[in-house]
Amino acid sequence: MPTPTVFRSPAAEPGERGLLLGRTFPDRIRATCDFYDTLFAATGAAPGEVRELALTALAHIGAAAPAVAEEIDGIARGARLPVERIAALNARTEILGRFGRQHPECSTVVHAPADGRPPVTTQTWDWHDDMGDGWFVWHIEHPDGRSVRTVTEYGIVGKIGVNAAGLGLHFNILAHASDGAASPEGWLPVHVLARHVLDTCESLDEAVRLAMATPVAASSSLTLAAFEDGRARAGTVELSPSAPALLEPGADGYLLRTNHFVDPTLATGEALATEDPDTCHRLAALHTRTAARPTPDAPALLDTLTHHLADGAALCCHADPAAELGRRWETLATVSIDVVSSRLLVHAGGPCTAHATQWTVV
Repeated sequence: MPTPTVFRSPAAEPGERGLLLGRTFPDRIRATCDFYDTLFAATGAAPGEVRELALTALAHIGAAAPAVAEEIDGIARGARLPVERIAALNARTEILGRFGRQHPECSTVVHAPADGRPPVTTQTWDWHDDMGDGWFVWHIEHPDGRSVRTVTEYGIVGKIGVNAAGLGLHFNILAHASDGAASPEGWLPVHVLARHVLDTCESLDEAVRLAMATPVAASSSLTLAAFEDGRARAGTVELSPSAPALLEPGADGYLLRTNHFVDPTLATGEALATEDPDTCHRLAALHTRTAARPTPDAPALLDTLTHHLADGAALCCHADPAAELGRRWETLATVSIDVVSSRLLVHAGGPCTAHATQWTVV
């Protein structure tokens, strides 16, 4: 499998940081824009509609997270692209949710033991196979000493990540009946919210408060993990335009995520599992497979996720080359978070190819 590209941004102001990224990877950023333009069109979104929603998103980002807005502007200048195209990348979940439904297959496993050990975490990131070389690991240094490491797509400011305070964040797309309806005032794109949490929060409680207080126009879940005062902590914030909800680990210490709402109230508006029950099959498989691993380490979580469609649920996903655009799902990356050392462990590919491979540690 290929080694993930790692890009370290030296301490710089947001606009300069974005400019450097854009100048370093203009072709990959353009290719990402072109892919999403094709995907947007496939959902029925007209270019003018995409541009309008992207500029609305950029205005909201400028109000809620101005440093991120400056970074997006810098990326656009560096890649020599209109800023609305980079804004559209960062609002791609909102645009796709407005005009069409995606069926991603990301699976997340977090274990927060009660015996004083730190949490262990792993997730798969499943997305379109066309984006196999459209992502990288970004190590961001802020001038004031803060840092963020994130696995993300070229031109998108964040996704899965960890910051210097030891706050880890896993990311799963969801879908709700309120997606694409009248958006709440001041909404923030979910990928931008993930980055904003990592940029500004130093504790799990602070991250939960920020995530739950931020309006969104599309659904996702942010699964947070930390090791605070000698105690493993974890929680998932389920986000939807109608309301957020907080989920905590079960009595066994596990917090398991696929791509549907678990909160009973939000589950009444579930819009993905009704179309694609695989998310429910994957969550059931995770419950079964974690039950056999009561005190897991990182390799045990990897074993948990090494499970395919032929086994009953696609925790590790391989694309069907005959499928049409928008239906070819592949596990592009497997990511673990070490919250003690504030590092990401990243494998390009699925869990089934990660066992005998040297992981990239950032």
